[in-house]
Amino acid sequence: MVKTENNDQFIADQVIISIPPQLAGNSISFPPHLPHEIQTLLPTVQTWMSGAIKFAIEYSEPFWRQEGFSGMLYSHAGIIVEMYDHTNFEESKFGFTGFLNGGSASYSQEVRKEFALKQLADLLGEKALQPVSYYDKVWTDEYILGSKQMITRPHQNNGHPLLQFGYLNDKLFFSNTETSPEFSGYMEGAVISAKNTKNNLIK
Repeated sequence: MVKTENNDQFIADQVIISIPPQLAGNSISFPPHLPHEIQTLLPTVQTWMSGAIKFAIEYSEPFWRQEGFSGMLYSHAGIIVEMYDHTNFEESKFGFTGFLNGGSASYSQEVRKEFALKQLADLLGEKALQPVSYYDKVWTDEYILGSKQMITRPHQNNGHPLLQFGYLNDKLFFSNTETSPEFSGYMEGAVISAKNTKNNLIK
């Protein structure tokens, strides 16, 4: 039985928890209690996107391509630390997506936008100052981080052996990219984790 904060109840033969283990360990109560080892482990599994600021900028035309630039960027100097051309397959939407320096989380979104556009203008010209839209997401928020952090290194406890098993008589499973024994933190890890969980359910 899964019981929500609103006292709604849901009955299922098996439950798969796909939110980050760290968040699950900090925000979900498990009666009866999970084994001490897994209960202790969950809050120490790093959420790969925590600490990241992802952004997307859309333009009316791919001016950088017209100038012979790929749109790929890596920087240790500007607010944009990693960026890729995010033009869609049909070439009807044009833009960039990537990551901002994690320290800029203390800035407002407007300030982050200003710094990002200035960096792009310095590299690609004045057309970069005229986007159709700008969005960014600070992943270091209370929802992702939960309570006090116990993370000391990247990918800490991602793919841990204790995350590969079912619990409560194989009625409860943890399955997401952080639980994957391979490529944890990435899309490939999420797919591998889903396949592994499916195989465990079949058993």
